Amino acid sequence: SVESALDYIGRMRADEDFRQGMNAVADDEDAAWTRIRAAGYDFTLVEFKAAQDEMYKAHGVTPP
Repeated sequence: SVESALDYIGRMRADEDFRQGMNAVADDEDAAWTRIRAAGYDFTLVEFKAAQDEMYKAHGVTPP
């Protein structure tokens, strides 16, 4: 869900250890999705992009 993706983005911004763990597997898409699911998040790439758009709007940022 978009809500799950928003929670994930929030944790990536706030939890340095979690972010480092995710970045460690970022080059392996399967491992990254496995780690995301294992952490309790359930969203698709489309939902993630929708969550990013919401975050941009909330923070007044123009997407790259």
